[in-house]
Amino acid sequence: MSTAADYEAQAAEALVQLGEAKTEAERARLRRAHGVYKKLAANVSEAAARVAARTPPVKKAHKKTATGLFK
Repeated sequence: MSTAADYEAQAAEALVQLGEAKTEAERARLRRAHGVYKKLAANVSEAAARVAARTPPVKKAHKKTATGLFK
C-alpha cells in the first residue's frame, strides 16, 4: 500500500508535468491526476489516523454455563 508521502510526490510530479504540457488535453489530464493524487494522500492519512486512534478489541473470557457448555 502506498503512503501519503508517495501520493504527495506524485501530485507534485503532475504539477511539474503540467507546466511543461503542450496541449489542452494533456493539461486537463494532468490537472485531474493532480487532484486524484491529493485526494488519495488525504484519504490515506485519514485512514492511518483512524487506525492509530482505534482502541484494541477487548477479549472476553468464556464463561461456563450450568450445562457445562461454553458460550
